[in-house]
Amino acid sequence: MYSLPLDMMSFHWLSATIAPVVRDQESFVTELRRMPEGWWAVGFVALVIALCWLVITMYRHEGRRGASLTSRIVLGLVRCSVLLILAIILLEPVSVRIVRRLVDSYTIVLVDDSSSMDLADTYRTPEAAKRVSSFNPADTSGGVRRREIVHTMLSGDNRSWLTALAANNRVKVYSFSDEPQLRGTIRAAGERASLATDEVEEEWRTGVADDISLEMTAAGPVTNLDRALRLSVESLGSAPLAGVVVLSDGGFNEGGSAADIARYAKAHDIAVYTVGVGDPSPPRNVRVTETLAPENALQRDPFAVTAKVIAEGVDGEPLMVELLEKHVATDSERTVDTRLLTPMAGETQSVSFERKQDRVGRYIYTVRVPEVEAESVVDDNSQQVTVNVVDSRTRVLVVSGGPSWDYRFLTRLLERDDTVDVSCWLQSADLSAVRDGNTEIDHLPRLAEELFEYDVIVLMDPDVAEFDQAWAQLADRFVAEHGGGLLYAAARARTPVFLRESSMSAIHDLLPVVLDPEADLVLNRIGHYQTKPAPIDIPEASFHHSVMRLADDEVATKLAWRGLSYVYWHYPVLRAKPAATVLMRHGDPRMRRAWGGHVLAAVQFVGAGRSGFLAFDGTWRWRRSSADVFDRFWVQLVRYLAEGKLLGGTKRGLLLTERDRYAIGESVTVTARLLDQQFEPLRKREVRATFDIDGEKRDFMLTPQRDRAGWY
Repeated sequence: MYSLPLDMMSFHWLSATIAPVVRDQESFVTELRRMPEGWWAVGFVALVIALCWLVITMYRHEGRRGASLTSRIVLGLVRCSVLLILAIILLEPVSVRIVRRLVDSYTIVLVDDSSSMDLADTYRTPEAAKRVSSFNPADTSGGVRRREIVHTMLSGDNRSWLTALAANNRVKVYSFSDEPQLRGTIRAAGERASLATDEVEEEWRTGVADDISLEMTAAGPVTNLDRALRLSVESLGSAPLAGVVVLSDGGFNEGGSAADIARYAKAHDIAVYTVGVGDPSPPRNVRVTETLAPENALQRDPFAVTAKVIAEGVDGEPLMVELLEKHVATDSERTVDTRLLTPMAGETQSVSFERKQDRVGRYIYTVRVPEVEAESVVDDNSQQVTVNVVDSRTRVLVVSGGPSWDYRFLTRLLERDDTVDVSCWLQSADLSAVRDGNTEIDHLPRLAEELFEYDVIVLMDPDVAEFDQAWAQLADRFVAEHGGGLLYAAARARTPVFLRESSMSAIHDLLPVVLDPEADLVLNRIGHYQTKPAPIDIPEASFHHSVMRLADDEVATKLAWRGLSYVYWHYPVLRAKPAATVLMRHGDPRMRRAWGGHVLAAVQFVGAGRSGFLAFDGTWRWRRSSADVFDRFWVQLVRYLAEGKLLGGTKRGLLLTERDRYAIGESVTVTARLLDQQFEPLRKREVRATFDIDGEKRDFMLTPQRDRAGWY
């Protein structure tokens, strides 16, 4: 393999270096098939000469009368001629027509067409800028795209370089990224010379052989030179290959390595000439790789927009990161916040912005880093994310067997939260007692129209005596069919009885853990009371979960949990269910099973809703060191469980479309799932609906679907 610098001298050398292969020739040759070789040939010639000499000698000494000298000479010549003719006939003279059949010889040109060829290089060193100026005489200070340089090389000066390269061989031009694509074939100079002038001009202009497209899009997903080289060479079949020229920036990110390509070329005796395109200086680029935000947020509820930024070649220069906000109902986009970031070369850094919206609707957030000086790529300096702000408070029902410390702190926390409407049912309180919560209730909700008004049910060590099988089945419908959330928080007083009660099997099945039939034996062995705390082990993947995230990045989250996560009593379960996500495990080595440490906290999806399980009751102790950990954990847990209901639309109605986006003029099919006041499928022959677009309201009718009760 040969590596060439990007300059005109190298291209002239390359055009002259790739050798030609002999083309078609036709000739006629006369030869003697039985002509002896070596001394036999000498002897044969000597014999013929001797016979001729003998004939001449005989006629010289002829003594017949009347034979004149002239007659004898003529007769002698005739006999010598006959001897020569007989000798030639004996040697079998033949006339041979020799045809050398045309076998096309090729030079392959591979042009990188991946997205990296769309980079604009500024060529900061004078040497590099001087080399590029021979192809692109324009000012390079503003940046020159690599694909433009290649286009100038191939098509500039009436394709002079390709014409020079085709002086000896046909030239096949390929563009390649993940797959090679033939752009066209240019005839060799010898072929064009054999055609009439008008034919050459016509073929060069419109002919299949020489009509090639040199416009490169530079939109390929990857650069696979290995595959491009192999497929292009194999496409020639048995035709001779003079050499391969590769025009690329060298960023191979798929297929074989450069060493693999070199071994292939050596094994097949292929001369490969590589020409590097682009600025050899380290690139300067700042890119926003990812922007994260919740899909849905509650009105007046704070949420975070987090972006990940990678900077290369910036040398520690401070970067301004901007957050732009746009409401989809308006056309104006404005900058709402900025952050100053000091980048570290090659490292991903997180930047977080906190927002809170008083207006409902969809918001488009753009995290943008302004273009830095001499930046290679500016198209990746920003990313967008959409947040849907909904006008709905999360309705939470807390049912507790007694006024535990977790119950007291949790109810006060939810009462203070403007985005939550909490109702509490303390089972140990007198019937005439004033109930906690924003919305007071005077009985445990037992009807579907009462229970299904809530988004989340929190059972904190409940007393099973107040529940029955019908309530458990109603809770199952609430979660699985209507998208509600259910959390069971265990405690030592009533949990063992509740989780053994067979009438509560519907609730047991909702939980993200498999209950241990020998849990009481395990509790007796480890003790119902512990005087020393045991550590809580948080799986590495759980630090990314929305329930466990206590800070903007993973490192800060780990630091926040360090020293705060510990447990005294816990209820042992067998293992987590396959679809569950384990958030916490017991850190004591004695509390391990074949599936890992005892599960202390887990969540999972159940049908349309979500369920959670807490195996311990000591989260209130976290407030001793950091009240923020307690507050964020519980608020995030409640919101996570409520998302199934929030994403499902209204309490008794769900509207669906086939796609998220439609073009102007396309018809839209709207499907609705509707429930009656008892949250049973609505059964009506037709339902009137109204849509509002920019203040224009129109009515239309929804017709029921066959065999799907409640669907229109």
